[in-house]
Amino acid sequence: MVLVALATIAIPSLLAVAIPARLRIPRTPDARAFAPAALALFSHRGHESLRCFHCHPSLFPQARLAFDHAAMDRGRYCGGCHDARRAPAVSSYACESCHVPTK
Repeated sequence: MVLVALATIAIPSLLAVAIPARLRIPRTPDARAFAPAALALFSHRGHESLRCFHCHPSLFPQARLAFDHAAMDRGRYCGGCHDARRAPAVSSYACESCHVPTK
């Protein structure tokens, strides 16, 4: 019983350390010239009401991956949920909502 209690405390704590709170999304090699200068920033904390399996591995592999707005418009990556039905569409956000300059 004590081991179960310790596991319920230790496992989520270890996952919190292993999962980056914020993650920069790399630019695709063929990014358009007018793409925002700042890379997009994904916040795991901003999506913490979801569980890992909502996005991994169906929408995102568990590795850094470059993608673009065209892919999201086709319902891939962020566009899998941000489709104006389940969550506000990617296109409804200001660029600065995701493309946050490095501080």
